[in-house]
Order: sequence, then C-alpha cells, then structure tokens
Amino acid sequence: MTAFTNNYAKEAQRLFVAVPLPDRLKSALGAWSRELRASSPFRKWTEEADLHVTLQFLGDTEPNRLPALQAALAAAIGRIEPFRLVLQGMGTFGRPEQPRVLWAGIGGELDALRGLQRTIVEATAPLGFQAEERPYSPHLTIARSSTGTASFSLPQLLRTDAPPAWQVNEIVLYRTHMHQRPMYETIARFPMR
Repeated sequence: MTAFTNNYAKEAQRLFVAVPLPDRLKSALGAWSRELRASSPFRKWTEEADLHVTLQFLGDTEPNRLPALQAALAAAIGRIEPFRLVLQGMGTFGRPEQPRVLWAGIGGELDALRGLQRTIVEATAPLGFQAEERPYSPHLTIARSSTGTASFSLPQLLRTDAPPAWQVNEIVLYRTHMHQRPMYETIARFPMR
C-alpha cells in the first residue's frame, strides 16, 4: 500500500474506492471527449485525470477512520489476482431525451471485477460502510447533465482497431474535492498480489 498523508484535512472527507485507468487510456479518452463536447448536449465532462471505475462509494469519513480503512483495503486486495478489463460500447442513464449520465461500458473479466467489488464491500462493512442497495453496474462516466430536448444519439467509443483494454493490478482510495478540477485526489494505492 502506498499512502498519502493529508495534514490539512481535519474534517470528514468524501471517499470512494475505484479501479484506476492507465494514463495512456485516460489521454485517449480525454482527447476523444474533447472532440465530442462541441456537438454534445452534456454540461459536465469528466476530467481526464478523474476517469475511473467505481467499486464502492464510502461517503463522508472522519480522518481518524482512515488507518483502519486502509488496513482493511490492503488486507482484502492482497488476496486478489490481477485481471483484464476492456472498454466497450456506450450508454446513458436517465430519460432518452435528456440523459443524466453518458457512460462507456466495461467488458473483459467481469466476474473478476464483480468479485473484487464484493470483496471491497465485505472488507469495509465491519467498519460501518454500507453497500449500495442497487446492483453493481460497472461503467466509466464520461459526461453528466444533458441539456438536450431531442433524442440523443450515442457516439462511437474511441475509433480504434481493437477495443481499449488494460490490466487491473491495483485499486485506489480517492478523496472528492467538490467543484475543483480535477476533482479526485489519490489518498492511497493498494496493489494486487
């Protein structure tokens, strides 16, 4: 585990656990999304540096809970083998004429990803963190808050010869800084075995 101390944070921190994307994939997605912005009805676009696949939202967390949380995550992730994910397809959440979220789909070793997500939820439950009630739906958020009034046509995801893939070999504990760009700060990284 690589930890980052944050001496100025004395108040609760909004935290979540996620699978990071490699920098090369973040750069490609960043360039692609910048091209889309001129012709798309979305108001908020995910910063290139902030791209990730969420595993568990932890919510507002007191700083004195961080050591136990980091220990639990390190112990849980140390039993997980690396696996491969692929970006594939596009979709939206919300009404077709005004979607709330534009997302890229996740493929590849989805059983391993879902197993990882369950492991994280189980590791954090004894510390008082709760799982979401809705089923886990892995995706990569590209944009939010459509302003359109007509049906939205999904763009093609990254015009490449092969679907963009990467090896998942770590998870990250992130802190959210609302209204900042980029919005997410790495608190700690946890390598898989």
